Amino acid sequence: MISYFRSILPSRLILLVIIYLAIQLPLILLRVTPTSPELLHMLVGERLADGFSMYRDVYDNTAPLSAMVFWMLDLLFGRSFLAYRLTAVVLLLLQAILLNSTLNRHNVYATKDYIPALLYLVLGSISFEFNMLTPLLIGNTFIILSLPYIVTLSKEGFDNNRLFVGGFILGLAALCYLPLAMFLVVGAFAVIFFASNTFRSFLLMLCGFSFPYVVLMTYYFYNGALAEFLEMHLFRPWQLQVNFLRPPADVAKLMAIPALIAILSFMSASSLPQRLVFQVKFQQLMAVWMGVALLVMFTREEITVATFILSLPPIAYFSQFLFTSGQKPWVLNTIILVALAGTVILRYRSVLGINQYLSLDESPLLLTDAPDTSISNSTVLVLGKDFNFYIQNKPVTPYLNWELSQRHFGDLDEYLSVFEISQNFEREMPTYLIDKEGLMAELKYKLPAVFGKYEQDPRNSNIYKLK
Repeated sequence: MISYFRSILPSRLILLVIIYLAIQLPLILLRVTPTSPELLHMLVGERLADGFSMYRDVYDNTAPLSAMVFWMLDLLFGRSFLAYRLTAVVLLLLQAILLNSTLNRHNVYATKDYIPALLYLVLGSISFEFNMLTPLLIGNTFIILSLPYIVTLSKEGFDNNRLFVGGFILGLAALCYLPLAMFLVVGAFAVIFFASNTFRSFLLMLCGFSFPYVVLMTYYFYNGALAEFLEMHLFRPWQLQVNFLRPPADVAKLMAIPALIAILSFMSASSLPQRLVFQVKFQQLMAVWMGVALLVMFTREEITVATFILSLPPIAYFSQFLFTSGQKPWVLNTIILVALAGTVILRYRSVLGINQYLSLDESPLLLTDAPDTSISNSTVLVLGKDFNFYIQNKPVTPYLNWELSQRHFGDLDEYLSVFEISQNFEREMPTYLIDKEGLMAELKYKLPAVFGKYEQDPRNSNIYKLK
């Protein structure tokens, strides 16, 4: 099987796409499981589609370029988990093809083939989390797009335009998900490995990286939301601790096959004979890429399987050394078939009825029905982290992200916080308030003109309805 993809004939690419879609589409079309992260992104897009401004009218740390993608999807499809999943499927396929095309075009291997794309798509299908449209997935597309602009200097000579464009694309990646700015380290090593004037080249790349931020900060300055943009996006705190959204054992089970492929690929790459200088430098650059990817993954607020999307490009790159090594064909075919079978089993474990043996728990990501199903097709504000009430309802006021809402609700002893709450509620009054934090008594005492208009639901003490 693996020998079939050791070619760049169009038929290989067609079969590759068919295999990928055969794994992905049946579950996506027949069984879309709503998740909390996707609902949050939909709510952001919905608020923007209603004419509100990010950061000024929507308190959330979603990066601006990702927010624009969610806004466009809401304009086109509204709240559609299917649209989000299909968009993620297309992005993952695009990433694999772009990466493989870059590797072939720049002759980083002795031969040209579709093996990296094959491994990228197979390993990228191992969990439904890779089909969640996240800022990290969107940003990873720009990271791969930047690769040909930062590694071609030794082959094409010193080209100012390409370095600036490479930095610009890395800036767009950071505008999708801020920690991706650390991939400037990859750009710096690319300059060291390939550029003739290291300091000048890196400054040029840094200018390209800064350009989209300067433009965006100018926009938010005239939009009256520069301070909020700096607070919620640019100066957001970095998490230097490991927090797993899903149980670590589940993450380890799902990532066991990619980890095994990565280990075997690294071992094969280290045993290679002498090659061209450009190929050796490119291999060193991809090793740096893997290190930076791990750093980004383990400094996220919450770690889950979806965070490992950043490791797919270097694993796909190194996998070519494994599947073109001197091993016997039946050994290599067995490895790829085991990886493919393992991916299908893990992906279809619920349909096959074997999840009880694997003991994989997806509940931390999934949405449940709202506790009070009588609240539907209305406007709601949840004082807390419970997003279930937003499934059938529309959010109002800027207080979408509860952690960022603490800038007001967490400091009710300050006059400015109470005043800004009053200002926000004068513009939008939700029909229902869901008090998960027990704040209504204090809010009614300090803002009776606003919160005195709400009366408690006799059936549920946490629910307040506008009179």
